[in-house]
Amino acid sequence: MTLEQLLDRFGGVERSLVVVNRTDPDPVLNMLADTLGDGGVTVVDGQTAGETTDGTRLTDREGSEGTEADAAEAIDGSETEPDGGAAASGTREGGLTAGEFTTARTTESDPESTPDIVIDVEALRRNDTVSFDGDSLADVENLALLVEGDEVIAGSTLGELGDAVLFVNSDLYITGSRPIADLDLPAVISRLDDTLFTLRGYPESNKQKLLLITISRFIERAAWIAGDGTLRSSFQRLSRLNDEVGTRDVYERVAGGGVETHLYGVPDDVPNGIDATIHSGYTPDYTDSWFVVYRPPDGPQPVGPEAGADIKRGVKGGVALLAVESEPRVWRGLWSFDPDRVRAIHRYIERNL
Repeated sequence: MTLEQLLDRFGGVERSLVVVNRTDPDPVLNMLADTLGDGGVTVVDGQTAGETTDGTRLTDREGSEGTEADAAEAIDGSETEPDGGAAASGTREGGLTAGEFTTARTTESDPESTPDIVIDVEALRRNDTVSFDGDSLADVENLALLVEGDEVIAGSTLGELGDAVLFVNSDLYITGSRPIADLDLPAVISRLDDTLFTLRGYPESNKQKLLLITISRFIERAAWIAGDGTLRSSFQRLSRLNDEVGTRDVYERVAGGGVETHLYGVPDDVPNGIDATIHSGYTPDYTDSWFVVYRPPDGPQPVGPEAGADIKRGVKGGVALLAVESEPRVWRGLWSFDPDRVRAIHRYIERNL
């Protein structure tokens, strides 16, 4: 058994990200799609349906085929691929599903064309998982909705996603310019747990690896806030803790705050002065893995989104990131709050490295 084989045992969750009423330019949408890597998440442009300021329907003004009733009707299992992907919707009992405010729309000129994703504003406002309190179409702009199956599970603006991952670079974390206390994940990013990613490093991509860095810092922050429990982190090369001022500062804070800290990697330049246990080796688990695992003192516990902010879920229940370098500068992995997955990853590292 290796960490790569352990990762292969975990199934990923497929999700879609529907960007509603986008006014930001195409490069922003392309950057978002690139940041989320290959597989796992499909990024789709969407529009809204509802009353405009002059009382007409958006679908009427856009030349939509169908009536107001058509625009309000939920689709069941339809797909759209304007950017080469699909966003699924449907209906089910209980709660507000994507199918209740997602409709298909084709143009009169080409009724056989792939339908757009259309969002109903009234239903969107009733969705507790999305921070939207607007009263008109003008209030829905650059809103990214994360869809899993037939349910919208989170919503964030492109501005929030930009501040978190799109318009930043890894130097913020390496130099410590963004302190651990300042890290806040938008809801869309924090709810990407259990999504299986394939992410590419430089020079293939300037952005994708940043997602792994951001999630790693999120887990380190959960451990720092908790002030107890166990944190296990790999660095491929232990010299990174000497070279990266911001990363070293984080681990000095975490270890100095009472968290049992374990560091893993090739012993090219073993760091001194950090109150942590060093584990070194040259097997693929050391050279080709990227993991950050926080285990609370009482072990991983099931803590659902109803607990509040996802940082609280990590503090109370534990959280883990596991990725492997399947080929040079290509990382495949996921991160999870699931107690069984956190437990399995932590147990393997504890027993084998």
